[in-house]
Amino acid sequence: MMISRKSQKTSMVSIVLALVLTGCAAREAGSATGNADPSGKPAAAEVQRIRGEALIGKDGYGLTPCGSDRQRILTLSPQSQIFLDRFLQSGGKLEFFLDAWVREKEDKLEVVAIERAHTEGARCGSAPEAAQFVASGTEPFWSLQLSPTGWLLQRPDNPPLQVVAPTKVGAGYAWTSVAPKGAVEILPGYCADGMADAASAWQAKINLGELQLAGCAHRGELPLP
Repeated sequence: MMISRKSQKTSMVSIVLALVLTGCAAREAGSATGNADPSGKPAAAEVQRIRGEALIGKDGYGLTPCGSDRQRILTLSPQSQIFLDRFLQSGGKLEFFLDAWVREKEDKLEVVAIERAHTEGARCGSAPEAAQFVASGTEPFWSLQLSPTGWLLQRPDNPPLQVVAPTKVGAGYAWTSVAPKGAVEILPGYCADGMADAASAWQAKINLGELQLAGCAHRGELPLP
């Protein structure tokens, strides 16, 4: 049977169109299921910050996130395990507040990194601070809030010190001011406050001429540069 050139041309167009539509449908299916690459592997679970009441049980760690009554089982990354081992080494801490970065993994929460842990201090009833970092120290007591435009230092028996200084990124985060001349540094590293039975993932240093202060810090709710 002879096929006309017109029929052949029509058939070829139909085949090409079918292939194009099939490709589009496959891409749409991949987007809908969260596949980020053509191999069909699922995208990595998103890391999120979570706060809640943690406890140590017979089978490991559990966490009840703030705003929830469901207890979740925790698995720990190696660095998170090291952090908790140091925090718990003095013993007696079967329950504590945990602020950490986690991701969903097989119906459990995998702790990627710990922001802070404490048995005394702010709990679920306290909202995250509107700052990039919040720091504090003792002997003498002081507290500090850091934002993209500068810092606010508060000490008992002293007026609050509001300083304008932009954020700089290096080994950690720094704010350097001209008037008054000074600097604040937030550096990554385990930091413990024995008086408050607390630990965090950041160390804070303040240099204001003769005033030298050191303490611990944790991230607030504002994004980092």
